[in-house]
Amino acid sequence: MRVHSSDFTWSSLAALVLLGLAMFAVFEVPHGFEEQVGWYLPLLPGAIFAAAISEFLGKVVPREQALVFKGLLVGFNFIWYFVITYAAIRTYRFVSGLKTYRGE
Repeated sequence: MRVHSSDFTWSSLAALVLLGLAMFAVFEVPHGFEEQVGWYLPLLPGAIFAAAISEFLGKVVPREQALVFKGLLVGFNFIWYFVITYAAIRTYRFVSGLKTYRGE
């Protein structure tokens, strides 16, 4: 029996897994300072936008700046990984000629 799920569902699942692996690699694996920066920016590129927006919002609510940064960090990077996986799945389906399941 084949599991029929939409591309959106598969992309969301893949984005969650990739985000979890990226956060594990950056925050849990011991690195030196320079190496951690080297892992941080390529694996979590949404941090650049999260830092800029949390800095702006930190002027409005300074006590919650760390919470805003963490929320934006997870949100932006999830969107980043979702877009990448969705594009990869759609490209694979286009090239291979597979039909997408639309829940019908």
